[in-house]
Amino acid sequence: MSTGPTIFEVGTTIGDYQIISVIGRGGMGKVFKVRNLLSDRIEAMKVLLPGTDPRADLAERFLREIKVVAALEHPGIASLRTALRANDQILMIMEYVEGMSLHSRMLQGPIDTPRAVRFIQQVLDALAFAHRQGVVHRDIKPSNILVAPNDTIKLTDFGIASRSGDPRLTGEGVALGSLFYMSPEQMKAEAVDARSDLYSVGVTLYEMVTGQPPVQGTSFYSILKAHMEGKPRPATELAPHLPPELSRVISKSLEKLPEARFQSAGEFYAALSRVALERPSISDPAMMVSGLPLSDGDAPTATMPINVPARVEATPTPAVPQTSTTSKSWDPAVLENARKNLALFVGPMAKFLVSRAAKNARSVAELYQELASEIASPKDREKFLRSQPL
Repeated sequence: MSTGPTIFEVGTTIGDYQIISVIGRGGMGKVFKVRNLLSDRIEAMKVLLPGTDPRADLAERFLREIKVVAALEHPGIASLRTALRANDQILMIMEYVEGMSLHSRMLQGPIDTPRAVRFIQQVLDALAFAHRQGVVHRDIKPSNILVAPNDTIKLTDFGIASRSGDPRLTGEGVALGSLFYMSPEQMKAEAVDARSDLYSVGVTLYEMVTGQPPVQGTSFYSILKAHMEGKPRPATELAPHLPPELSRVISKSLEKLPEARFQSAGEFYAALSRVALERPSISDPAMMVSGLPLSDGDAPTATMPINVPARVEATPTPAVPQTSTTSKSWDPAVLENARKNLALFVGPMAKFLVSRAAKNARSVAELYQELASEIASPKDREKFLRSQPL
């Protein structure tokens, strides 16, 4: 027996789920952080709220998202736990991702280039899987990319994803912010395929490394015109420190014609892998791709790490015998201080890098010299070295 409209407020319980907080809201409804009262697991509840938007296709779109995400089991895609009805509402219970959206992360300040590349390669790994299932996301943008504290990436919001490339799925009410990331063919309401997603990925990468999207505008028309006719400035003009090859990769992803872009997520991934960023041996799961083949001939293996900051060759030190212990007994405060200083330039990888360097360095000076070689920018290396305790 129906008990009337379901109330979605913090503290209320819907079925086996207690609402803890509001994560976000959009044209389709709200996303709540919830606790499963049976398992005690924290999850995310997405709900299409009545009266949120008058468009009749929203309920159909919501059901389509549930079915699409249910078929996409991949470590780089926020997974569907279950879907259920509560009186007059359909609820979508999703994996809860601790962290923030890439959009929020970008608002905190610049993202170093190696990390930006790692983020994008994880997005491409997830998209390669989705595309092989015949799913085009159609709404790749920083707010739909979640960044966990260990720098792993989760794609979310498949609300306008399509298995058919139907141009009608975009709808007239698309948010202005999404327009900056849409491909020219999607802006024109033409049929789209996987290469449209790759354009959106290119826009996201461009914005991460330069601080601004490649197209500018304040209205639908001006943004459409920029996508159709404007030629983005090479990324290196806005960020001279970028490797020229990375700038060329980004430019290729932003070609107006789909056939001129990368033809698969695997091809895009492989092009980024060839940019001069070293691949040290790392066992940290946060630095690994899923191991799923991206495309014939260029797929990473399950043990291939995503690119990490380029190392600058340091003066070699004499070889020392390999032992099971470190060559020096370090004061934990010294290592923690080094980690904090290095994290300003390389992020969470600092913990691993400090631990590795401490095994070979025999003084604080050697430790900092070794760690400085992990920082790509000469200016940033000097800044890091100046943080060395006297």
